[in-house]
Amino acid sequence: MIENLTADSSQMPTVSIADAIPASDQPANRMILIGTPDWIKQKIHSLHVARIAAIWAWSQPVPTRNKGEMISVLKCPRVQA
Repeated sequence: MIENLTADSSQMPTVSIADAIPASDQPANRMILIGTPDWIKQKIHSLHVARIAAIWAWSQPVPTRNKGEMISVLKCPRVQA
């Protein structure tokens, strides 16, 4: 996943935040990162090192409507108490 981050998103279509969130019938908690591709990559690695979120659990980053900005979403199953 992380290898596909590029600094140039000009060739990629823009999407809304809702488009970046995978559809699911299962209840889930989500963490959203919005920023430059390099910042997202660094934060995903930091969260992995801190054992908060696995790198593979993040969505592919997609461009937002803001130039140079992307979004990536982490989806975790909601644990029932």
